[in-house]
Amino acid sequence: MNLPPNVVDLGDYRPPEHDQAVPKAMAWLVDRHRKGWTNAFTATLAEFSPDRPLDLAELEEEFAQAILINVGEWLLARGRIHARGGLQDINAYLLGPNGPALSPAEARFIAQLHERPLRLYRVTDVRPGQGLTLADALDLEAAPVAVQERSGSRSMKPGLLLGARLMQLADHVELSGAIYPFAALREPALLEALAASAEAGPPAAQDRFELEIARRWLAQFTGPMPIPELRDAGSGEPLLLVTDHFRVRDAAALAAALAAQPDVRGDAERGWSRLVEADSLTRSLLAINPGRSADRIELFARTQRLADDGRAWFEALAGTAVEHLTREITDPRSPQALAAAAGRGPAPPPDLDPQALGELIAQALRRSYANWADEPIPVLGGKTPRQALATPAGLERVKGLLREYEAGEAEQARAQGRPQVSFQFLWDALGLAR
Repeated sequence: MNLPPNVVDLGDYRPPEHDQAVPKAMAWLVDRHRKGWTNAFTATLAEFSPDRPLDLAELEEEFAQAILINVGEWLLARGRIHARGGLQDINAYLLGPNGPALSPAEARFIAQLHERPLRLYRVTDVRPGQGLTLADALDLEAAPVAVQERSGSRSMKPGLLLGARLMQLADHVELSGAIYPFAALREPALLEALAASAEAGPPAAQDRFELEIARRWLAQFTGPMPIPELRDAGSGEPLLLVTDHFRVRDAAALAAALAAQPDVRGDAERGWSRLVEADSLTRSLLAINPGRSADRIELFARTQRLADDGRAWFEALAGTAVEHLTREITDPRSPQALAAAAGRGPAPPPDLDPQALGELIAQALRRSYANWADEPIPVLGGKTPRQALATPAGLERVKGLLREYEAGEAEQARAQGRPQVSFQFLWDALGLAR
């Protein structure tokens, strides 16, 4: 089997020498300093969740266990404890003359918990049962890192954002044990907060950075899921669904006026679209749709500015052929819009055999991604995929995006009982080998 550098074949797996370092250190602290350890754990948990006291017994077992692991490791890396008559840095205390009996490999692992920073990474590749490739989520020029990871690699998928400490062992890199995975809806606020923390600089910049990761990770279990800010892909403006209703006084004059416009496509039966060419892409500025009755017409725009500009253009063009009646504005994040969407539910798949459905979805994907290679992508730092290929770090991030798309399509195909659509056309567009 061909494996990337720093990843070893785990077919003949044996527990490493450092495997018991963290359990041994925690057991020793609980045995020798139970009160101090309990107080330190309680204080750290409160620091992780300053706005809401947590009772682990109220949480689902899986979440409670993750909190126990992450808070425990945090204490071994950054915590302090009252012991031997004073306040001690736990990491230094464990490694000092009064600490537990640790093997050289165990002592080195404990030392690295303090030395290695908690950073934010994007999973770009997964080798189930063997390892991962991680790319720094904030330093887009940092080289990707191949990580040996048996258990996590069985459940993680490309695209996952997670906080982790990377431990350098004899011939490879491993995750320390504690990980801080984030839901996709949490990503924008987290990345913005971490960027602000990094810009703030010293003192204690890394401490602020790590604490931000821990707090926002824990908030996923205790706070409501945020409603993402929706923006128009063409203009970058906040998405707002605006519909202007008009009465049609002279349908023939209106149709003639629209037909004379070089940037308008369509007809009275299907409606019209006002189009614009930008960056080799054709985008819709305004949809002009038939209304609920023969003498009605509706203008739909996806932002406030597009709606205002579109209405002014349409009224100047149509003149007395139309009369404005009313305007409807819907925030797609409003409770009313969300409730309406929840009530409708997802549209059922068309009544097609799986092969035909797969072919239709393949056509839709090819249209949607037709210009993908040359469109700016936020996770690539605003570069296009083609531009990002210029550096090894960018190359791995582009490959990670393609693997993320493929993993998502594989899930959709399984759920819909159809063949999986290949994204090979995107690899080919960039001249990339898998």
